[in-house]
Amino acid sequence: MDEQNKHIDELIVKYLAKDISAEEEQVLADWRQQSSDNAAYFTQMQKVWDNSCALVAFRSVDVGCDFEKFKTRVGMQSKLIKLSFKRKLMRFAAVMIPALVIIAAYTLHQSVPGFGKWEAFATDEEVDSIVLIDQSEVSLNKNSFLAYEKDFEGDARKLKLRGEAYFKVAKNPEKPFVVKVGNAEVKVLGTEFNIDENRRNNTITLSVTEGRVMFTSGSEKVEVSAGERAVLSNDKIVKSPLYSSNCIAWKTGTIIFEKASLDEVLETVVDHFSELHGFENKASKSDLFITTRFTNPSLEDVLVELRIHFKKKIEINDNKLVISD
Repeated sequence: MDEQNKHIDELIVKYLAKDISAEEEQVLADWRQQSSDNAAYFTQMQKVWDNSCALVAFRSVDVGCDFEKFKTRVGMQSKLIKLSFKRKLMRFAAVMIPALVIIAAYTLHQSVPGFGKWEAFATDEEVDSIVLIDQSEVSLNKNSFLAYEKDFEGDARKLKLRGEAYFKVAKNPEKPFVVKVGNAEVKVLGTEFNIDENRRNNTITLSVTEGRVMFTSGSEKVEVSAGERAVLSNDKIVKSPLYSSNCIAWKTGTIIFEKASLDEVLETVVDHFSELHGFENKASKSDLFITTRFTNPSLEDVLVELRIHFKKKIEINDNKLVISD
């Protein structure tokens, strides 16, 4: 370990032990902000410290009392040198730092994408896709994040998703494909499906276009087949038919409506355009239905056609569609 890293490790220990000066704390804060790697390293060290019982054991030891008992047993008459808590802390830190570094390194390797067995793939304002080592294909919607094991070692192909993605899974009966998303898990052998984690309304929607998928969350466990979808909400999974392919319109660029009501259309439009957060239909009920297709449309393109067809006012107010007569 070089001197700079050793100094940082000492500052981390002093910070965690709440024995750090304001100047030292500022040095540590500046170092954490230098890179995401530094921030991740600090977080892992903190987790190791919080989960370790070593510090508790250290604080519970009465060093002076134990040493006096030892002297009495062996007949020693030497002078007892009392150490301050800070001196004890630094001696303890000298022993603990290497152990913490080893444990933190192992934890980083096992759990943090980019440090070891895990890789990460993320999108910002563009849809993107990746082919995994097993030849499975994953398309990631905007502002989504996927972590996956580099080599798919072990008895399963493990992935973690935040956001929305479409999976075309290569068949491998010996090694299931397992996606962790929020508090749910999707397990398959080889199929195609879409997962949408909606954090605004705290739901996870699974839509299966080919094969069968096992969808679990806590004690809930539902098998979902091609042409079905399942929604996890309030710790309950509810399955229903999948009426259209619009769940993957973000991937294909095509929105299709076949005899769809105004409310059905509005739900799809809000789901497709990320700048929209919902809709409010104040208009009188419409008996009209629409059959149409949009290919890579802008939001305004869609709204213009809907206004003409349904004969309603459709405006955007605070990222919400507002419909009126």
